[in-house]
Amino acid sequence: MEQFERKSLFKLTYPLFLYSALSIAVTFVDQILLSNYSENLAAAVSLANQILGVAYDVSGLFAVGALVIMSQYLGRNEVEKAKSVAIASIQASFLLCLLIAAVLMIGASYFADMVGAPSEIRSDVIIYVHIIALAMIFNGAIVSCTAALRGFGHTLSIFVLGILANVLYLVLEYGLIYGKFGFPELGVYGAALSTLIVRIGMIGFLLFVLSYYVKINIFQRVSDFLPSLKKITKLSYPSVGEGMAYNIYQLVMVSLISVLGTGAVLVRSYSLTIGSLLSTIHYVIAQGNEILIGYDCGAKDSEAAYRRAIKTSLITAGVSVVLSIVLYVFSDTLVGLFTDQLDIKAGVSDILFVAIFIAPMNAINQIFFTSLKATGDVNRPVLWNLSLTFALALPLGFLFVRHFELGVVGLWYVYLIEETVKAGVLSVLWFRKNWIRYFPLDSAN
Repeated sequence: MEQFERKSLFKLTYPLFLYSALSIAVTFVDQILLSNYSENLAAAVSLANQILGVAYDVSGLFAVGALVIMSQYLGRNEVEKAKSVAIASIQASFLLCLLIAAVLMIGASYFADMVGAPSEIRSDVIIYVHIIALAMIFNGAIVSCTAALRGFGHTLSIFVLGILANVLYLVLEYGLIYGKFGFPELGVYGAALSTLIVRIGMIGFLLFVLSYYVKINIFQRVSDFLPSLKKITKLSYPSVGEGMAYNIYQLVMVSLISVLGTGAVLVRSYSLTIGSLLSTIHYVIAQGNEILIGYDCGAKDSEAAYRRAIKTSLITAGVSVVLSIVLYVFSDTLVGLFTDQLDIKAGVSDILFVAIFIAPMNAINQIFFTSLKATGDVNRPVLWNLSLTFALALPLGFLFVRHFELGVVGLWYVYLIEETVKAGVLSVLWFRKNWIRYFPLDSAN
């Protein structure tokens, strides 16, 4: 039997952290390139990406469950079964994304109106969504390929991909937006085309790595394709549904802000860009922790999984507080990379102060949510998250922004309340240990 060697949290996460650090740097440069060309372009891309957020979540439908099942199979040294799950998820993701791309192409104008895109940027929002719809065809397969590499411990390959893809993206974006390196000046078309070209290159790279290092051929026929897909979907749809619903909630929140003008859209966009420095750290640690929890569950070591999640959540929360304070202290310098407008700088600074208190709650949420998901307990945390989002956060959003007229910072007050309550609920779900009975392979074999 082919043996699988587990890696530590550090070995799993440091390539992901380096990849994410690179992605953050690229996000900042990307925002600078867009803002310096035109603040209207920056606002248009921000609104378009919010629309696309729902599509991105749905495109990753099969990757979520596939990672859980792969990690548990690998925890039992059933390597060939893990490979079959990976192949099924990649094939299904490609088919799903063809459908998503068609929906985006047809509905772009409607989606732009739904978020209340200001008239001066509406056409750019639609153009961007149309071109990214073509890139979306490859997105699901990219996410599933990346999940397979994470599950098999090849996270360093993800970092290498990040270097190649992000460098290429920035060069193309700069050349296509500004008309450099012999390219014509394309503005919003250039911003979107650079993403499309890079996505095509990424899928080629990932398929090569999976074939060469993991010996996975995604064109191979999987004998139990439908049973595997059913098992994957059962684990995936709650998490993806939660992400999709949360993005719809964000679309409603954006519509509250967009009517305040392009300036409000930019305050939100710049705040999210700076906040990505912190949220990415949460994401990376949560992803590495999720894989290890899956290994523990596959080996039926629930006590190790229990202690691991608690320790990781506490450390991540502590680090988050320190880093969020640093971001607030240097907020003027960071926003100055994008704009010189004093009202936008002040708005972002107010938001980053509130974010200091949100950060540890968000860290706890992400760690416990992915830990529960790794055990196979996906429905309960998703249902709680969705209930709190729509029964608590959504009404508060209308109240704080429209009634109290708190503007963009009002949304962050809502996030603080939302994240605090969710942290309490997910902590209780983990501490009670009811997740032990949800191990998916125990009922599958």
